[in-house]
Order: sequence, then C-alpha cells, then structure tokens
Amino acid sequence: MSSTVLILTEDGDTQARHVARALVGRGADALVLEPGWFPGAARLSVTLDHSGTARRVLLAAGRRVDLDRLTSVWFRRPGPPVEGSTQQDGFASDVWDTLDCLAVPATRAAIRRAQRKLYQLSVAGRAGFELPSTLISTDHEELLDFYLAHHGQIVARVLDRPWDVSEPPPVPEEEAPVLTDPAGTGPFPLVAQARVLRRLALRVIVTGSRVFATEIHSPRSVRRLRAHDLPEEVRARCLGVMAHLGLSFGTIDLTLTPEDHYVFLEVNPEGGFLLIEEVTGMPITDALCDVLLDGTPGA
Repeated sequence: MSSTVLILTEDGDTQARHVARALVGRGADALVLEPGWFPGAARLSVTLDHSGTARRVLLAAGRRVDLDRLTSVWFRRPGPPVEGSTQQDGFASDVWDTLDCLAVPATRAAIRRAQRKLYQLSVAGRAGFELPSTLISTDHEELLDFYLAHHGQIVARVLDRPWDVSEPPPVPEEEAPVLTDPAGTGPFPLVAQARVLRRLALRVIVTGSRVFATEIHSPRSVRRLRAHDLPEEVRARCLGVMAHLGLSFGTIDLTLTPEDHYVFLEVNPEGGFLLIEEVTGMPITDALCDVLLDGTPGA
C-alpha cells in the first residue's frame, strides 16, 4: 500500500504544492488541503463505534481519503477558516488533533508552544547559544529604559506578529515616544532586542537530523544566497533546540558576528526553504520527504 500524506496549508502555498509533487514522484499519494475548501469543496465525517473507536473520512478534490490510514500530516501553514465557517473549522481542528499518524513538524499544540518567543529563547540559551539582550514587556518605562540603555540600537516587534523573513527594522530615535505613550495605546506586548553586529545573516533549515545552513548576504538578491559550513558544535546546538521544542522541521535564524559568534534569533516551524533550495542546490525537499514518508531524517 502506498504512503498517503495530508498537507494542511494556506491558500496559494507554492511550497506545499512543490513538496506534494515530490512526494508523488516518489510513489506516494499527497493531498494539499487549503482552508478555503471548507465548507464547500471538502467534507469531513467521523464515525465512532460503541467502544469509541473512530473512523475519519475526508472527501476532497474528487477523492475519498481514509484519514486513519495516513502516513503523516504536514501542518505546513494552515490559514484561518473562511468567513462564516467557524463551526466547520472547530470540527476540522478536532479531527486534525486526533489523527493517529506522524505529525510534521509536530502536533499543532506543540507547534504553538514552539512559536512562543520566550520559550524559544530559553531553550536556545540552555542549548548553548548566545542570545541578544532581550526585553519582552508591556511596561512603557521598562521599554524606554531598555531603549536608552542600548543607545537606541535595538530591534523591536509586536509579540506574536507573523513571521518575517527579513530582520525587523530598528526603532528610529524619533519613534521613541511611542514606547512611552502614557495613554497606553502602544502596540504591546513588545519584544525588544539589542542590535547585534553582524558579519553574516544565516538561515538554518533543520529536517529531522539533517541541517542545511545558508548565508544571506543580501535579502534583495537571490544571487547572494550561499551554502554555509556550520561548525559541528553549532550544528549540534541547532539539533538540540529542535529536539527540545519537539520539532522535526523548522528554520532557525542566526547572526554570525565579526568575532565569529553564532547568535540565536528565532525558530520558525512554518519557515520557507524553496528559494534557498533553488539557488544553492541543497536537497531540502528530499530530506523533508524522507521525514513525511517514514518518519526518519534520511542519511
């Protein structure tokens, strides 16, 4: 029996469809399911017998998929439900959370926990990474003190803002009053970090036990994406972070300082890699397919 992989993602996700084609090329069955399919083009049914044993069936794209025979489900980047389909989304979420198959990069609960900034930084620090000086706060005075202590050389973003490939811009000096708005209307809570001097920006893609590191010399030029040879101890730290977070896939952003220190910035369980793979030739898709098909990271 061939393997079957369900990919849950947002509308128009070219990376999900790229991986689905790769899976089909390896003899597997892959279905990319987008939230806009509910409640119209996709239907879910769950039957429970007297002992509580469930049978889950998905009808989508003219196919009938036995969800209890899935090889894996990839929680790639599931978007919110379409307007007016809150009840359907609640039901679908219940189904996804009770699937008895491999979840990549992890269960949805584990992914949500892994995305928490404070938790990430704590795990990375315990793994041996150097971290930027960081403040996460809703207190205007604390934020202003942090800003002044670092002479305005900080980067700041709203906590839990959507992931951004590029480094967030510094807070200009003229915007400092926003941090001390006495009316309390600032975009809180904020994550503020001291700016780290950077020789290189690095995107590290971890798939199972395989680690692919890329130098990003300029975010505006794909020609300046290059493979990077991580020291073995840094590679081990990356794997340690992923293991502690419970993730089998994710992207880690690092800064390499002029003194050759690798500074941890963040992990994204939903990070992209397709452009990096196209430019560098690193076999990231194959490594991800290995995980999705048999739960092992490959050689």
